[in-house]
Amino acid sequence: MTGRTDTPVSPLREPEVESPPGPARWIDRLDPRLVNVLTVVGFALPVLGYFWLLRRYSLNVLVSDQLSDLTVIGHSYTHLFDWSSLWAQHNENRIFFPNLLVVLLGHTTGFNVQVEEYLAAAMLVASTALLIWSHKRRSPTTPWLYYCPVAILSFSVVQYGNTLWGFQMAWFLVLVSLAAAVAFVDRINLTWLALIGGVLAGVVGSFSSLQGLLIWPAGLVLLYHRRRPLRFVVAWVVAGSASVALYFHHFDANAGAPLHGYLWHHPIQAAKFYLFAVGDVVGVLQRPRGEGNDAILLLGAVIFVLALYTIIVYGIRRNPEGGSPIGVALLCFGLLFVCTLTGGRIIFGYAAASQSRYTTYDLLIPIGIFLALLERPCLGKLTAVPRSRRRRIETLLEGRGLALARWVLSLVIVAQVAVGLPYGIDKARFNYTYQVRSVQVMKNIDHSPDALVQYYLDVFAPAPYIRRQVRFAQLHHLSVFAGRPGP
Repeated sequence: MTGRTDTPVSPLREPEVESPPGPARWIDRLDPRLVNVLTVVGFALPVLGYFWLLRRYSLNVLVSDQLSDLTVIGHSYTHLFDWSSLWAQHNENRIFFPNLLVVLLGHTTGFNVQVEEYLAAAMLVASTALLIWSHKRRSPTTPWLYYCPVAILSFSVVQYGNTLWGFQMAWFLVLVSLAAAVAFVDRINLTWLALIGGVLAGVVGSFSSLQGLLIWPAGLVLLYHRRRPLRFVVAWVVAGSASVALYFHHFDANAGAPLHGYLWHHPIQAAKFYLFAVGDVVGVLQRPRGEGNDAILLLGAVIFVLALYTIIVYGIRRNPEGGSPIGVALLCFGLLFVCTLTGGRIIFGYAAASQSRYTTYDLLIPIGIFLALLERPCLGKLTAVPRSRRRRIETLLEGRGLALARWVLSLVIVAQVAVGLPYGIDKARFNYTYQVRSVQVMKNIDHSPDALVQYYLDVFAPAPYIRRQVRFAQLHHLSVFAGRPGP
């Protein structure tokens, strides 16, 4: 907002010169009706494409980790809320709240996996809408059309591994918890009631998967930028610390993928793994014994440099009013997620970094960069820098640097769509063919050899365990045995 023109200027200080208006936006030169049409299409196509993929390639079948859900459902037949099974550690994850939803689906839908997948899709819609609305609340002059790339990235089909696997509903629950925490904590007028809402969202996310703990540092970024009172910051830190302490109480560190010191003894390999994970938002699946795709590594390095630029320009200086801190918070979450991924999966090589299910959180990095770059940076007055140098810094960061960052990010988004769309659909088609065979193996569990049982249902579990779980589903008419015809 500009001040009144009749305000007297003190003779003791240099008068402030009003910045010239920025260049006219290209959107202002378009017919408003065309802008509305483009906005509707820009939001509708990604969402419709995502649900088309789900409808076309999803099957009601239990594979891999989801077989363990049958144990939770089985315990609920004796005690509806059996704490031991609900709280039990699954690999490195506490999935208490997803387990509650599993029990609910087991008692209401016969544990129809497709219902679980549509529930996860609804969470993705809600989280995307909340994040866009939270940014728009802080940046009301930003046209809705400018948010379409957020939808395009959020609903990318490269995440087919989560879309078509009901067990990953837990990760979408973390995502919607993150979005809800942002919406609560970033209210223009933060109240204790809103902070409690954000804390509750953080708790739900924390006990849905390990990555849910990253909600707390992301929220702390927003509290820092908005200059919240110390009492709110302390309350948030205490709640986050308590959640972390409870999460790791009686935690089995050997569950999942133990490090064995590999990360610390191979720092260069860890850095390359990290960049590969950041860059594989295009969904190119790496072969298990491959040496890594140089193009993906380069793309990861480009995105990482953009992330560093965003943190330096938008993340350090506080911005109490604009929408860019929301992008910085998402960027913080995404970068920290890749840290956890590197620590837990580096021993499996680049093939682990390229898994489709990780792209849901990897995409938060370019999404966060995009939401930050929508606004000009809040550089302040740089009073500690000489005036001549100050102008060069402002030109570099706010002028040429910002323009270059936006162009490079645009190319990244174009590459993500151009490569990820056909690749994601092709892999979803392959996944469907695989699951069709999985249904057949489940229905003929007593006549299928162990090799097929393990290959199509869970390669990491012994065949007797898989057979026992499938027979339980058959006995209680769950999933594919619930009376719905198979493929």
